[in-house]
Amino acid sequence: MFNPPLLPGMPDFHDSVEYLRHNRNLSRESTAQKAGISSTHLNELIWQRKMPGSTVFDKLVWFFGLTPAQRWYLEELMLPSGHLLSTDELRRRLTDQGVQAHLDYLDQHEILGGYLDPLQTVLQGNEVLHRMMPGLDKADHNVIRWMLTPAARDCVYGWHGELLYLVRNLRTVLARYRDDPRAQELFQALRKDIAFRSAWDGTPMQVRYNWPRTTPMRLRVPGIRQPLAVNLEINEYGACSTVLIVHGLYSTAAIAC
Repeated sequence: MFNPPLLPGMPDFHDSVEYLRHNRNLSRESTAQKAGISSTHLNELIWQRKMPGSTVFDKLVWFFGLTPAQRWYLEELMLPSGHLLSTDELRRRLTDQGVQAHLDYLDQHEILGGYLDPLQTVLQGNEVLHRMMPGLDKADHNVIRWMLTPAARDCVYGWHGELLYLVRNLRTVLARYRDDPRAQELFQALRKDIAFRSAWDGTPMQVRYNWPRTTPMRLRVPGIRQPLAVNLEINEYGACSTVLIVHGLYSTAAIAC
């Protein structure tokens, strides 16, 4: 059976095109012919790492049958990498916005709340969030790094599926910030974990741009027989578009059982 090469590194436009070609088990010449472009153009994309014009790009998207999300992903890889603000700067901005009062209010109503940066690092979170994610501080407050800990494996029901969900979202973020030192440092740290490598390498070109979830996250909470269903609502924070705000709703009656 033919197996295409993996995409183990940071997102890259040229490597992605090569993966898509290998996935079709086609030579470059055959790919170019079937896509309606010249072999010279395709070789320039791969060997000289040039970016295609809009016409050639559209033909590649059509030939490979890419989804709208995959097209968006490759478009971002053709743009210059973005720059991430430091977590200290983002936390300062959130403090200036007075978000702690909002988190305190959510705690009073037993609602999970948190503010995350694009790399899924919790900048500020309330007591409910930290109770639901024990040991988050030991994972540098990063949700994906926490998901790889024994504590997360113990309390997240359907752990593997949740990890894949996070990886597909992370891939789009890393495409946007691929040259940023913080993004590269996180990726290299994650690659040291075998579960992350398996999830990343096993889902090439699988991407998610829409954070809203259609199914709840299910957590095992001490003292409760059945996993607790937490409905997560994730949106951009209006005062700082690079920050995500997360709310988690669940039945308080289930906790009292």
